Amino acid sequence: MALRTSAKLLGVALGVAALAGASQLGLAYGLGIVGLTRTLDITMRDHWTAQLAWVAWFAMTAAVAGAMAARHRLPKGSGAGTRLVSAVAAAVGAGVIVPLTMQPARNTHVAGVQPVLVIGICAALGVAAGIFAAYAALSREVARWSFATVGIAVWVIAVVSVAPSMAPGKNLPSVRLGVLDPEFLPADVTKRTALFTMPVLALICGIALGWAARRRGLPTLTIALAGLAGPALLTLAYLIAGPGSTDYQTVPYWAAMTAAGAGVLGSVLAAVVRRSPATTGDAASAAEAPQRPPLPKRDAQPDSAIAQAAATAAQRPEEQLRPSDTGVLTAPFDGFKPVKSAPTPVPQQPAKGRGRRGRQQPEQQQQQSDNVAEWVSGLGN
Repeated sequence: MALRTSAKLLGVALGVAALAGASQLGLAYGLGIVGLTRTLDITMRDHWTAQLAWVAWFAMTAAVAGAMAARHRLPKGSGAGTRLVSAVAAAVGAGVIVPLTMQPARNTHVAGVQPVLVIGICAALGVAAGIFAAYAALSREVARWSFATVGIAVWVIAVVSVAPSMAPGKNLPSVRLGVLDPEFLPADVTKRTALFTMPVLALICGIALGWAARRRGLPTLTIALAGLAGPALLTLAYLIAGPGSTDYQTVPYWAAMTAAGAGVLGSVLAAVVRRSPATTGDAASAAEAPQRPPLPKRDAQPDSAIAQAAATAAQRPEEQLRPSDTGVLTAPFDGFKPVKSAPTPVPQQPAKGRGRRGRQQPEQQQQQSDNVAEWVSGLGN
């Protein structure tokens, strides 16, 4: 790979990842989704843990964004080594999240926790996991679909959760990653949404992506794994943040553990469900397929002599039909009596020794004598 091409490739991966990470953090700060300048006592410590899940997820999605941008700069026929280097560059760019989160965390006070160290470790782990996510985005088209679909859905859920609290005089609530958390919902309903939001979201995305992959004619294994990548980032983010100590964090933690499996289940269902005999897509593809020229037709061959004789015999009256026309013998058939065969003549063997020519028959000798007598009588005349 040329130096200029590699420089552009790595520069795009690093720059776009850094921009994506900073943009997501700025948007989350502005909407109140993430707040790192708080004072939390021990009973509110799980609110801090929920913030860590967001930070880890931002780092991974930033690396994915850098890889998606760099994919268009990949040279043709690039191997695994080029994609791995590009993924590392994207992860380095996503590493901008580490200082951007550690700096405001200096003003955070959480009982029994060192906020700066903990949030720095979580952001760094998110960056490390982003290497694998970026490599998947560079290598597989269905992985890019899943990252984009689930990422957009997570942001929509977050905006819907904070939208009612943006009215004047209301405090912005703490929003958990992948959980529908609007302020107007009762506590019991919010607990149920925390348990089912991520699995349902992953299942729906898995079915949609699996069906899209199936319509494109991709291999069965690719279709079955189409719903894995996006939900897997949610699972990794909660694994990095930890389960917490109360239901506020424990419930979404276990929901995230099932998200990746739910996404795979949806895409597997899309892969194994039988299609209808005729679909609109099949008809459209059949119409767009190139028309093959018709096969050449053979000229009519004349009837054979046997067929002509059979046709002629079919026109004769019944009393004029011959056995050769009908294949029926009028003579009685008695095929159960044995047939006596004529004796086979035995050829005469020539004589041996001096009489090799054999003895002549008496009739031949008499005829020769008569011939000699006639010849003699002719001489006298």
